[in-house]
Amino acid sequence: MTDQEEGREYIVVNRARGKMLTHSASEIVVRHFPPVLSDEPPTQGGEDRAPSPLEYVLVALCA
Repeated sequence: MTDQEEGREYIVVNRARGKMLTHSASEIVVRHFPPVLSDEPPTQGGEDRAPSPLEYVLVALCA
């Protein structure tokens, strides 16, 4: 008998927290890892200090 047949449910919780550093940059922390920086390129009003949020979405899709 599988867990589903026994009526067991499993819930996975993922958490991240972030703070805005500037109007275009954020610092994000996940679990115990060092903070991740996200910023926009100059053409989008950022300082190009890190990948943009959209680029991180593409990274997640590749992973």
